[in-house]
Amino acid sequence: MSGMFLKFFSVENLQEVKFLFQRWNLCEGKGQGGCRKYKMMVMMMFAVAGLSFSQQSNLIILQNADEFAGKRLENGEDIRELTGNVNFRQGDARVWCDKAIQFINRNEVELIGNVKVVRDTVTLTSKHGRYYGNLHKADGEGNVKLKTPHVTLYADIGTYYLDEKRAFFQRNVKVVDSSSIIYCEQLTYYEKQRKSEAVLNVRIVTPNDNVTMFGNYLIHSDSTRYSKMTENPRMIQIDTTDKGEIDTLAIKSMVMEAFDDSTKKMIIKDSVVIVRGGLAARSGLVKYFRQDEMIELYYNPIVWYQENQVTGDTIFLSLEKNRLKTASIRTRAFVLSQSDSTFPNRYNQLTGRTIRMTFKENKLQETFVERNAISLYFLYNDSTGNGVNKTSGDAITMKFDAGKPNTIYIIKGIEGSFYPENFLVKDETMYNLDGFLLRNDRPKFSTIFPTKPKL
Repeated sequence: MSGMFLKFFSVENLQEVKFLFQRWNLCEGKGQGGCRKYKMMVMMMFAVAGLSFSQQSNLIILQNADEFAGKRLENGEDIRELTGNVNFRQGDARVWCDKAIQFINRNEVELIGNVKVVRDTVTLTSKHGRYYGNLHKADGEGNVKLKTPHVTLYADIGTYYLDEKRAFFQRNVKVVDSSSIIYCEQLTYYEKQRKSEAVLNVRIVTPNDNVTMFGNYLIHSDSTRYSKMTENPRMIQIDTTDKGEIDTLAIKSMVMEAFDDSTKKMIIKDSVVIVRGGLAARSGLVKYFRQDEMIELYYNPIVWYQENQVTGDTIFLSLEKNRLKTASIRTRAFVLSQSDSTFPNRYNQLTGRTIRMTFKENKLQETFVERNAISLYFLYNDSTGNGVNKTSGDAITMKFDAGKPNTIYIIKGIEGSFYPENFLVKDETMYNLDGFLLRNDRPKFSTIFPTKPKL
C-alpha cells in the first residue's frame, strides 16, 4: 500500500485514479475491516495528492511535440528540446510554437517560430518568445502582436503579464482601437481599465477628424475615448476647403485633453498657440469644439486675423467650413488694424464692452461695438494722410469693403473729434485709444512645427 501511495503522489495518469475508485466500489456494503482501512488510506492519498497538485499547478506541462530530446547542461540544469507542433499549457494558458527549449528547474520555456500564447480572449503572437511559468508572463520579440477584445497592439518587443492583464510594449509601438491609432516607443496597456500609457515620440491619430496629437507622454482610454497629452504637446488637423485647398489647423500648449465622445472637444491649457491660415492666436486656455467648429479663448487671449489684432477678456470664434465666420470679444474688447502700410504707426482702432466681428470669404464685413464704444479712424486723400477721426457712442457699427473701413454708424450719446494732419506730424501715436497695445509675437506655423510633422 505504501508503494501505491508513493505512486499516487506523483500520478498524472487518469487510469490509476479510475482503478482506485473501482477498488473503493468493491468494498461498498461488505463491512470488512480491511475495506474500511483501505478507504481511509484512499482518502489520505487524495488529500496529499491534492496538496501535491496544488504545488504543481504552476508547472508548465507539455501537451505535444513531434520530436523530443532531454539533456542536462554543464551547470546541472535539465532541459527538453522540442521540435514540431509544440504545445504547452499552464492552467488556462496555452502556448504554441515550432520549436522550444524547456528549462525544467526554472519552469521556463524558450519559444522559437510562430509563437502564440492564448489566455481567455487575449492572444499574443511573435516570431520568438519566452514563457515564464513562475511569473505567469510571456515575452515576444519580432512582429509582436497582442489582440484583445477592444484593442490590438503591435511592436518589435512586447511582454504580457497574464494574471495582471497588463502589457508592456517597446520599439515601433502601434495601438489600434475603435476610434484612434497610437504610435510611440514605449507603451503600457492596462486591459481591465482599457487604458494606454505611452511615452517617447508619441503620436495619436483620430482618422475620423483628421486630427493628430504629438507629445512625449500620453494617457488614453479607449472605453471613454479620452486622451491627455503632456510634455510638449502639439496638434494638427488637416481639412480641405470647398475649393479643394488644404486648410491646416496647428496648436501647441503645455497640456492637451481630447474628448472623442459626443462633445468632440479639446481642452488646451497653458501657453496656447494657434495657427490656421490667416488666423493666429495666443491664450492661457482654449476650448475647441471640433464638431461645432467653435473655439473659445480665455485668460489674456489675443487673436490676429489678416491685418486685425483682437484682444479682450474672452474671445469666441465660430467657423463655417473651416473659415472664420464670427469673432465675439467680451469685456475690454479692443480691435486694431494698420490703416496704411506707408504710415507704419497709424492703426485704426475700436474698443468697447463687447465687439462682434463678422467675416465672409475670409474678409472682414462688419464690426459692431456695444457699450462705451469708441473708434479711431485715420483718413487719407489718395496716399496722403488727411487727419484722424475719434468718435464715441453707445454703439458703433463699422462696415468694410475688401477688408477696409467703408462706413460708420453711431447710436446715441454721440461725441466726435477731428484732428487734422498737421496735428499728427509730431507724434501720431499720442492719439491712440486707452488700452492700445501692439503685439509683435504673432505666431506662424513654424512656431508650432519647426520641421514638417510626420502624419
